Amino acid sequence: MPRPRRAPCAAPRIAVLGLAALLSAAATADSLGGDIHSTGEAEVRGAAPGVQRYSVSASRCGERLSTEWRRPDGELVAKEEVELAEGRWVRYRLQRPNIGQDLRAERRGTTVTLVDGARPGRAPTRLAGRGSLVAGPELVPFLQARFDELRAGRAVEFDYLVAERSMILGFVARTRPATGRLVVELEASSVLLRPFVPETVLEFAADGGLSKVTGRMLPVAGDARDPTPLDGVLRMLTTQSSCNTRSLS
Repeated sequence: MPRPRRAPCAAPRIAVLGLAALLSAAATADSLGGDIHSTGEAEVRGAAPGVQRYSVSASRCGERLSTEWRRPDGELVAKEEVELAEGRWVRYRLQRPNIGQDLRAERRGTTVTLVDGARPGRAPTRLAGRGSLVAGPELVPFLQARFDELRAGRAVEFDYLVAERSMILGFVARTRPATGRLVVELEASSVLLRPFVPETVLEFAADGGLSKVTGRMLPVAGDARDPTPLDGVLRMLTTQSSCNTRSLS
């Protein structure tokens, strides 16, 4: 069972993820034959301050996957990007402009180096990233590549980079009974950490494309001193063969 590996300053009680940001940046890339651009709409659930809806876009441009979250007025509030090479991610970036957050990660061999762009005086954090380590929007194609295992009722274990907590957290994916679609639920591998990590549920359509995600969203409310996590539902609306997203790098 994978165990979380984290920097000494990270606290398990605040380990939270933005897994609802995993979108369909690569969800139908294979079926469409290359680069794609998808759009969706996310709705905040529960007692959350401020904006209750976000427009979401996801793109796959070559070996780069990215997602953007915007307010109804078009203001960018969150963006994730991951670059792949030979089937594994090598660079990752997370930006949340509304709280001044800008995190970058680089993967070389089994070492992940995290840099906080908003705090240039802070020393980089280094983590040991062994085995099936997933980052950001890479999770969707990772799960799709294991549909046969999931449909057969087998659990799929993997590690996930939680950049904002400077940690790597173990997860397990399992299917729920469903008709005409594949429903995958994610939870922390560690039983002790499960109460502190919100469950995420991804629904895939019959053609394998991602259609819905329920769980913790990528944007946060509040400010840098007191960011407030948001839970909700993301529904994908359209997908087309195109690539029109600029890189964060």
